Amino acid sequence: MNFDKVYECVEKGMMGQEEFTSFFDRIPLLEKALREIEEEVTLQYPPVFFEPALTIIRYPSSTFSGAAIYAACKLMEYQGELQPCVVFSVPFVILSREEVLRACVAHEFLHYVYITKTLSKGNYMDLAGERLDSIEVHQAYDDTHTVPPSEWFRSVELVRLVEKVFSPNIDDPELEAAIQEKWIDKGLPVRYTTAEEAKVKVSITEIQRIRLDRHVLERLTP
Repeated sequence: MNFDKVYECVEKGMMGQEEFTSFFDRIPLLEKALREIEEEVTLQYPPVFFEPALTIIRYPSSTFSGAAIYAACKLMEYQGELQPCVVFSVPFVILSREEVLRACVAHEFLHYVYITKTLSKGNYMDLAGERLDSIEVHQAYDDTHTVPPSEWFRSVELVRLVEKVFSPNIDDPELEAAIQEKWIDKGLPVRYTTAEEAKVKVSITEIQRIRLDRHVLERLTP
């Protein structure tokens, strides 16, 4: 796990000691969820990073529509190479219920497998897809850029949990209310972006630097 951005955020005074402590108090739950996935798939979970700012996507089709990004699979600089990594939102780690956190950890692994498969085939444009001008189009994009949980998880309970929590995205009014009250209203860091900016982007000049997990690739080979 890479905590660099969390420490940097605290050092700059953008996040207080209360949030910092609450975040690290929740790390054991996250570690438990990561271990669960590793045991399910007998593979190592991808590198994990954290984004201190709550990321909210704004859509051009509506001035008033937006959606918080709780986690994402992205190409990140890791150990001198570009690798598909999972990035979790700090406020999500702090405020989500354990079952939602578990489901999110599992869901992002499925995105990781999809991205690994797509990159291995050189289908870079598949990751770009169509323009995501509305939340509905973005949800459809997210739902198709993954692999079926039943093909990777042995536990029926875990498969059902992922399907329950993601329909196709997290719909948790309790979590949304908590993030509004305990993060946004307190003036803690929020970053606005677009769905286009949030996509996985592959620069032609950096293709040779991308490292994919060979164990996942072996599992993907028929």
